Amino acid sequence: MRKIDYYELGATLYVPCLNKNLELIIERKKYLYLKSIVICLEDSTALNEVEKGMKRLEKLLKQFIISDLKIFIRPRNIENLKDILKIKNINMIDGFSLPKFDTNSMAEYLSIFTEVNHFYIMPILETKDVFSSLKLQDIFRELEPFKEKILVIRVGGEDILSLLDTIRDCSKTIYEIMPLYLVLSTIINTFKPYGFNISSTVYSCFGEYKILEKELLRDKDHQLFNKTCIHPRQIEMIENSYKVTKDEYTIANKLLKEEEAIFSYNSRMYEKATHSNWAKSIILRYKIYGVKDAE
Repeated sequence: MRKIDYYELGATLYVPCLNKNLELIIERKKYLYLKSIVICLEDSTALNEVEKGMKRLEKLLKQFIISDLKIFIRPRNIENLKDILKIKNINMIDGFSLPKFDTNSMAEYLSIFTEVNHFYIMPILETKDVFSSLKLQDIFRELEPFKEKILVIRVGGEDILSLLDTIRDCSKTIYEIMPLYLVLSTIINTFKPYGFNISSTVYSCFGEYKILEKELLRDKDHQLFNKTCIHPRQIEMIENSYKVTKDEYTIANKLLKEEEAIFSYNSRMYEKATHSNWAKSIILRYKIYGVKDAE
């Protein structure tokens, strides 16, 4: 299992297993700027095409060459995951995105990765459990021993909205859809203080950029620096939003490298003891994405 940092995931592109461009993407001949991909056998693959998708996956892994692209697979369900793990060369991928991860499925999911310990996992919270803070606490307790393997907790925004019999309005960010925002806030408050990273939900309206830009600003406010992406057109905008400003870089360096416990910058007070965690995240983003307003 190669070392991967949460911030390196960037805009994680979900690609159906039967997508015509899949081999080109995996072989780094298409979307060269892409940092991570999830090959999907779940919702994006029709039930009668799962077998065809599995054969495609087997063929792809036969000629697989490891590159800088981080590659994950989203199985259809737990039984499908068990079948995927039997495929030759499966150890060459980086890990799995686990759909419908909840109090009903977590024990079986985690028992698999107790025995198979060389993959990262990304549980997707997207069932009715997300509406119960007690069940989220149960999930947290089960996941805590696996923290080293968990790159990010993914949030299935579209599935959560489906449980509410609704669909995303393209004119609204997730932060303006109150039930979804309350769920996201609870997930952040349950997991993030204890060292888990959280993804931001997909913005399915890939022809609309002003709302995506607005949503990305709010993602930043909530320290969400991995976003599920369903169209390559979104990747550049998402990852540009992860660049740091010159001021953020200056302040972060001052917090981490200088000895003074407190200082002011642009009429704002900063404390080394209080703001160092934020500063570390700025430096990590700078190393991967650079400075947004560089000359």
